[in-house]
Amino acid sequence: MTKKNIIDKKSLSFLEKYINNPSPTGFESEGQKLWLEYIKPYIDDYFVDTYGTVVGVINPEAEYKVVIEAHADEISWFVHYITKDGFIYLRRNGGSDHQIAPSKRVNIHTDKGNVEAVFGWPAIHTRHGKKVLKLTIFFLTVDVTQKKKLKN
Repeated sequence: MTKKNIIDKKSLSFLEKYINNPSPTGFESEGQKLWLEYIKPYIDDYFVDTYGTVVGVINPEAEYKVVIEAHADEISWFVHYITKDGFIYLRRNGGSDHQIAPSKRVNIHTDKGNVEAVFGWPAIHTRHGKKVLKLTIFFLTVDVTQKKKLKN
Protein backbone atom coordinates (compact mmCIF):
# COMPACT_ATOMS: atom_id res chain seq x y z
CA MET A 1 0.00 0.00 0.00
CA THR A 2 1.49 3.31 -1.04
CA LYS A 3 0.88 6.54 0.76
CA LYS A 4 -0.63 9.28 -1.41
CA ASN A 5 0.70 12.82 -1.20
CA ILE A 6 -1.87 14.91 0.59
CA ILE A 7 -0.49 18.14 -0.82
CA ASP A 8 0.77 18.70 -4.36
CA LYS A 9 3.99 20.56 -5.28
CA LYS A 10 2.17 23.76 -6.26
CA SER A 11 0.30 23.87 -2.94
CA LEU A 12 3.43 23.07 -0.96
CA SER A 13 5.35 25.81 -2.77
CA PHE A 14 2.57 28.31 -2.01
CA LEU A 15 2.43 27.26 1.63
CA GLU A 16 6.20 27.64 2.07
CA LYS A 17 6.16 31.10 0.43
CA TYR A 18 3.12 32.19 2.42
CA ILE A 19 4.41 31.01 5.79
CA ASN A 20 7.84 32.54 5.22
CA ASN A 21 6.46 35.88 4.03
CA PRO A 22 6.67 38.42 6.86
CA SER A 23 3.18 39.81 7.52
CA PRO A 24 3.28 41.80 10.76
CA THR A 25 0.09 43.46 11.93
CA GLY A 26 -0.54 46.49 9.73
CA PHE A 27 1.80 45.25 6.99
CA GLU A 28 0.09 42.09 5.74
CA SER A 29 -0.65 43.22 2.17
CA GLU A 30 2.13 41.11 0.58
CA GLY A 31 0.77 38.00 2.27
CA GLN A 32 -2.73 38.88 1.09
CA LYS A 33 -1.44 39.22 -2.50
CA LEU A 34 0.21 35.79 -2.33
CA TRP A 35 -3.01 34.26 -0.96
CA LEU A 36 -5.17 35.92 -3.63
CA GLU A 37 -2.95 34.72 -6.48
CA TYR A 38 -3.18 31.18 -5.14
CA ILE A 39 -6.98 31.12 -4.73
CA LYS A 40 -7.93 32.99 -7.94
CA PRO A 41 -8.45 29.78 -9.97
CA TYR A 42 -10.94 28.55 -7.35
CA ILE A 43 -13.10 31.66 -6.92
CA ASP A 44 -15.45 33.66 -9.13
CA ASP A 45 -14.84 37.10 -7.62
CA TYR A 46 -12.97 38.82 -4.81
CA PHE A 47 -12.86 42.10 -2.95
CA VAL A 48 -10.49 43.86 -0.59
CA ASP A 49 -11.93 45.55 2.49
CA THR A 50 -10.72 48.81 4.04
CA TYR A 51 -8.30 46.91 6.28
CA GLY A 52 -6.64 45.20 3.31
CA THR A 53 -8.24 41.81 3.90
CA VAL A 54 -8.82 39.89 0.68
CA VAL A 55 -12.09 37.95 0.45
CA GLY A 56 -12.70 35.34 -2.23
CA VAL A 57 -16.29 34.73 -3.34
CA ILE A 58 -17.73 31.65 -5.06
CA ASN A 59 -21.06 32.01 -6.84
CA PRO A 60 -21.44 35.77 -6.17
CA GLU A 61 -24.83 36.09 -7.90
CA ALA A 62 -26.48 33.33 -5.86
CA GLU A 63 -28.66 33.91 -2.83
CA TYR A 64 -26.17 31.96 -0.73
CA LYS A 65 -22.53 32.62 -1.51
CA VAL A 66 -19.38 30.89 -0.39
CA VAL A 67 -16.90 33.35 1.06
CA ILE A 68 -13.26 32.44 1.67
CA GLU A 69 -11.29 34.65 4.01
CA ALA A 70 -8.23 34.03 6.12
CA HIS A 71 -6.51 35.70 9.03
CA ALA A 72 -3.34 37.14 7.56
CA ASP A 73 -1.23 39.00 10.09
CA GLU A 74 1.24 37.49 12.47
CA ILE A 75 2.59 38.27 15.90
CA SER A 76 5.28 40.89 15.59
CA TRP A 77 7.47 43.29 17.51
CA PHE A 78 9.44 46.30 16.29
CA VAL A 79 13.04 47.03 17.20
CA HIS A 80 12.89 50.13 19.39
CA TYR A 81 16.60 50.61 20.08
CA ILE A 82 19.87 48.74 20.41
CA THR A 83 22.17 49.39 23.37
CA LYS A 84 25.95 49.79 23.18
CA ASP A 85 26.17 46.29 24.69
CA GLY A 86 24.08 44.91 21.83
CA PHE A 87 20.78 44.34 23.64
CA ILE A 88 17.89 44.83 21.25
CA TYR A 89 14.84 46.35 22.90
CA LEU A 90 11.42 46.03 21.33
CA ARG A 91 7.96 47.50 21.04
CA ARG A 92 5.01 45.17 20.75
CA ASN A 93 2.95 45.40 17.54
CA GLY A 94 -0.62 44.20 17.79
CA GLY A 95 -1.98 41.93 20.47
CA SER A 96 0.84 39.52 21.18
CA ASP A 97 1.14 38.22 24.73
CA HIS A 98 4.60 39.18 25.98
CA GLN A 99 4.49 36.58 28.76
CA ILE A 100 5.03 33.75 26.27
CA ALA A 101 8.03 35.44 24.63
CA PRO A 102 11.02 34.35 26.79
CA SER A 103 13.27 31.85 25.01
CA LYS A 104 11.28 32.03 21.74
CA ARG A 105 13.29 32.14 18.54
CA VAL A 106 12.47 35.02 16.18
CA ASN A 107 13.67 36.57 12.93
CA ILE A 108 14.61 40.23 12.68
CA HIS A 109 13.93 41.38 9.13
CA THR A 110 16.55 43.87 7.91
CA ASP A 111 17.59 45.37 4.58
CA LYS A 112 20.64 43.09 4.76
CA GLY A 113 18.66 39.89 5.39
CA ASN A 114 17.20 38.00 8.33
CA VAL A 115 18.89 37.95 11.70
CA GLU A 116 18.00 35.06 13.99
CA ALA A 117 17.48 36.05 17.62
CA VAL A 118 16.12 34.74 20.91
CA PHE A 119 13.88 36.57 23.38
CA GLY A 120 15.68 37.08 26.65
CA TRP A 121 14.91 38.66 30.00
CA PRO A 122 16.84 39.11 33.24
CA ALA A 123 17.83 36.10 35.32
CA ILE A 124 15.60 35.34 38.29
CA HIS A 125 18.19 36.50 40.86
CA THR A 126 18.28 39.99 39.28
CA ARG A 127 14.49 40.48 39.21
CA HIS A 128 14.20 41.19 42.95
CA GLY A 129 11.40 38.67 43.52
CA LYS A 130 9.17 39.96 40.72
CA LYS A 131 7.19 37.08 39.25
CA VAL A 132 5.23 39.08 36.69
CA LEU A 133 6.95 39.58 33.38
CA LYS A 134 6.93 43.27 32.52
CA LEU A 135 7.17 44.24 28.90
CA THR A 136 9.91 46.80 29.64
CA ILE A 137 12.48 44.14 30.60
CA PHE A 138 12.37 42.14 27.37
CA PHE A 139 15.22 42.16 24.89
CA LEU A 140 16.55 40.08 22.00
CA THR A 141 19.96 38.54 21.85
CA VAL A 142 21.66 37.56 18.58
CA ASP A 143 24.70 35.64 17.49
CA VAL A 144 27.69 38.00 17.30
CA THR A 145 28.34 36.93 13.69
CA GLN A 146 24.95 38.35 12.63
CA LYS A 147 25.26 41.76 14.33
CA LYS A 148 26.73 43.39 11.22
CA LYS A 149 23.31 42.99 9.54
CA LEU A 150 21.81 45.23 12.24
CA LYS A 151 24.14 48.18 11.65
CA ASN A 152 23.30 50.90 9.13
